[in-house]
Amino acid sequence: MGHNLIQAGKAKRGRGMHTSGETDMQGKAKRGRGWAIALSVLAAAAVLGFGGYHLWLHRDVRVYVNGVPVDIRYRSSFGEICDEAGVVPEAGDLYSIAGNLIATGGGGPFTVSLDGVELSEAQLDAVEVEGGESFTVRDGDDAVEDSEVVERITAPRLVPAERLAAVTYVSQWGANGIDRVRVGAVSGEEILEEVVQEPRDCVLASVNPVPSDGRRLVCLTFDDGPSPYTAQVLQILEEKGACATFFVLGSNVGPWSDAIQGLEAAGCEVMSHTMNHRNHYATTSDETYRETADAFAALRDCAGVYTSVIRPPYGNWNEHCWISSRGTMSASVIWNVDSRDWELPGADAIVENCTSGIENGDIILLHDGGGDRSQDIEALPRIIDILREQGFELVTLSELMDADDRIPDEAARQYAPMPEDCAWPAQIAE
Repeated sequence: MGHNLIQAGKAKRGRGMHTSGETDMQGKAKRGRGWAIALSVLAAAAVLGFGGYHLWLHRDVRVYVNGVPVDIRYRSSFGEICDEAGVVPEAGDLYSIAGNLIATGGGGPFTVSLDGVELSEAQLDAVEVEGGESFTVRDGDDAVEDSEVVERITAPRLVPAERLAAVTYVSQWGANGIDRVRVGAVSGEEILEEVVQEPRDCVLASVNPVPSDGRRLVCLTFDDGPSPYTAQVLQILEEKGACATFFVLGSNVGPWSDAIQGLEAAGCEVMSHTMNHRNHYATTSDETYRETADAFAALRDCAGVYTSVIRPPYGNWNEHCWISSRGTMSASVIWNVDSRDWELPGADAIVENCTSGIENGDIILLHDGGGDRSQDIEALPRIIDILREQGFELVTLSELMDADDRIPDEAARQYAPMPEDCAWPAQIAE
């Protein structure tokens, strides 16, 4: 019985112990469910809070662009505001000083003011609107390129003679003018602002010389020398007490410099037939210049002869050739009477060609070089005698030009260079 009581007590204790453990477990379960509910509540609150914050951050606010309301997302940039408002700020354009467009958008920048205060570029990039802001957007102003005022030399023009005669000369040397012009820094355009000094044109005149005092004068001229025939021509002239003008080739000067000096010593005159007897209707401007300038230089350096007068080969010389001469010459001389000795027609024919129908002031063409000139040598004494019988005096070209009062004294010379304070034209006057 006692044993039973003991077993019964153990059983009670066992049941009692089992009941207490279950109670603890149930408590723990309850506490776990509480925390879960709390965490769920907190999570829901966080989600709601975050969502609300997100909605708050992405809410629309109202701003004003040039007085027009624009609803835009909070914290939007200025670019986004412009997109929403349909505003396209533009820089001004850049124009030349003559009003021509140089660059679209190359002028003044557009400006943006926020609540009346103009923003810098950095400030504009940092804009994040919060609502209520008022923007004023102004397109940039058009601009004109920078420029400077400079002085420009204006060259004279060449005024050709109205008609071509035997002697064409510079009756008035040209002089530069001065213009004050504004020059665009980008375009290079020039606008005349002031004519400081007008250019003086270079003027050509052309005449068949006629002595103004009534004297009867003619001029014998010889081309293409010097040559072995030159000394024979000179001997005849000296024997007859006559003179002539020799148009020599620059390429012949070196070998015959003594002969050229002898001509001048005898009272004859030496002028240029250019360097190499080229047709100047078929040469370039540079070639024409070289043919002219080099011949003058050869005469000066090799024979000590100074002249600024030429006889163009074949008589081919026009206003374009004058431009190409670049101020190296003062006169161009052709002829009134052609002996046609280049055809070798015989001495009698040459005499006839040089003495028939001669008029006062005529310039007669013969040759002392360029081929067989024995017929000229045979004809020359008779030509001189017959011309004198007709009452003509034989003179040099300079003397003939000087006898015509229409030709200025400074032009009627063997050597009449362009004055230092003058300028040669680059174009022909229209």
